[in-house]
Amino acid sequence: MRELKRMKMGALVGVTVMGMALAGCADTGSSNGNNESGNNSEDVELTMWLWPGFGLENLLKEYEENNPGIKVNLQEAEYADIHQNLITALAAGSGAPDISGIDEGYLDRFMENPDHFHNLMDLGGEELKDQYLDFKWQQGTNADESFLIGVPTDVGPMVMAYRADIFEEAGLPTDPDEVAEKMGTWEEYIEAGKQLQEETGSFMFNNLSDLYTAILEQGSPQYFEDDGTFIAGESERNQYAWDLATSAVDISAGIDRSTTEWGAGVAAGEFATVFLPPWMLQNIKNDAPDTSGLWNITNMPEGSGNFGGSFLSIPSESDHPEEAYDLVTWLMAPEQQLRIFEENGPFPSTPEVYDDPAIQELQDDFFLRDDLGALYAEAAEEIVYGYKGSLHEPVGTLFRDALQTIEDGTNSKEEAWNGAMEEAERQINR
Repeated sequence: MRELKRMKMGALVGVTVMGMALAGCADTGSSNGNNESGNNSEDVELTMWLWPGFGLENLLKEYEENNPGIKVNLQEAEYADIHQNLITALAAGSGAPDISGIDEGYLDRFMENPDHFHNLMDLGGEELKDQYLDFKWQQGTNADESFLIGVPTDVGPMVMAYRADIFEEAGLPTDPDEVAEKMGTWEEYIEAGKQLQEETGSFMFNNLSDLYTAILEQGSPQYFEDDGTFIAGESERNQYAWDLATSAVDISAGIDRSTTEWGAGVAAGEFATVFLPPWMLQNIKNDAPDTSGLWNITNMPEGSGNFGGSFLSIPSESDHPEEAYDLVTWLMAPEQQLRIFEENGPFPSTPEVYDDPAIQELQDDFFLRDDLGALYAEAAEEIVYGYKGSLHEPVGTLFRDALQTIEDGTNSKEEAWNGAMEEAERQINR
């Protein structure tokens, strides 16, 4: 899911093939240039691993111009490849970059081995806390906040886009405030979806997995307690998300977000709502340009949630942690996050910029609502922290895959649940 997010954020330049990066990063990651000691900020080359979508190219050029002697070697690869390559390099003890992006879905896995990273608290990280949303800061620190794995980048606050024309045809309200009131709970949303499907033939949403994930991300605990205890079978949040999603199979289009069919479905009006973090605004515009002026946006039922967001970490192999820290803290300072948002779209995790006109007055003629930025800022501040654990993503994949078997008629609700639980327990206990 996050891979799709990053791939559709826009064209980027200066991409280095990761195969070449892995071949040379052991040298470039600690390159001293002409400075034999390696401690002088001059002649320092910092290797950075990212997947597409961060939107840092112009800022990196600016930083190099303002910091003579610092060279940033940006190397990009696919989302999954970045994380797997980092896992491999850290395990081998060689080949890691000076700076690497880490998505929130992988964060707890890396947090289990803090010795693989420079503790940013030792470099002054305690001074950063007040700049970022509370939940985002908690994601990147350990329980007593003595260890900080990375500097927060963007967040993915969730709202809901809907086709106003299809809602009108179905006899549903079309004003955003009225839609939010009509669908204040997920049960009400599902009932509205049944009405819409009956009256128009369109489905309410794309697939059970996305509905499940949207509901799951609104609360905690989900699959694990803070101490790592596996509780997916007893978790009220997980059971709630599962029961609601499986009750809505008749109003789901059964289209995976990561497929080309999703874009075609958006364009054709096969489903009428999209659970929408900021990065997906451009996806809708790209995939369904002829639907301009037909979409409006409102709050999701029962509040916000988070879908996406990353951190910039400094692996312990880096011989230039101070220079790397100076770079990442500058890149992700509030003023730079605001610039990244204006130029590329990733939503800032720094709430002090939420009152800036660039956010408060954000609008897009493609969408009917004229206060998109204010809506996203409100949603971002509603996000609550929830512990995930290093196996959150694999377990989540099992439940999402199980929902797919219900959607395609392979399994019943009970069979799918039992299968996901059994496989999750097998993987955890092996």
